[in-house]
Amino acid sequence: MEIVSITSGMASENGYLLFKEGKCLVIDPGTEDMRFFDEIEKRDAKVEAILLTHAHFDHIGGVDMLRRFTSAPAYIHPNETKWLSNPNLNGSIKFNMPPLKVKPAEQLLVSGSLEIGPFQFHVLETPGHSPGSVTFYFKKEQVAFAGDLIFKRSVGRTDLEGGDQDVLMRSIDRVIAEIPHDTTFYPGHGPETTLRQEIKHNPFF
Repeated sequence: MEIVSITSGMASENGYLLFKEGKCLVIDPGTEDMRFFDEIEKRDAKVEAILLTHAHFDHIGGVDMLRRFTSAPAYIHPNETKWLSNPNLNGSIKFNMPPLKVKPAEQLLVSGSLEIGPFQFHVLETPGHSPGSVTFYFKKEQVAFAGDLIFKRSVGRTDLEGGDQDVLMRSIDRVIAEIPHDTTFYPGHGPETTLRQEIKHNPFF
């Protein structure tokens, strides 16, 4: 599986493109950045789905444009279905930017195994940064996409709508217990890291 990272937007958020066997998954397209389309077209790949780790504005801003371009369905956790179209919940109204309203997601994420095209992965509910935050864990590839749960040497903020520090730490404990520590984590902001490195060096753990 090929992983392409695209960093853009006022929050320098990371969006990801996963390519395998001519198919593509998009994770957290935070802005309407043409590089998403460039990478997809370069590989002549078919986008199977747009996966959202959570529904803050800096992770959903490019969803509607991608859906128009690819007709791929968007996936979100049930706890944040209303956040996509609500600027107060997705935070866009609080950060001196135009209110962001994204169309409803076509699919809901549930905890457990999920197969989309050639991609097989596990959905873990990891709330705390937001009530519907999830982590996508690809066991075979030994990678995980955790949104704003874990950063290199830091963790996600919990002072936004629905955030809870105690819940966040319980989610991190669950990840440590359920995911092998050599797994590479691709976060919503900043560089990738491994779970083992964060256990050793992250002051918040």
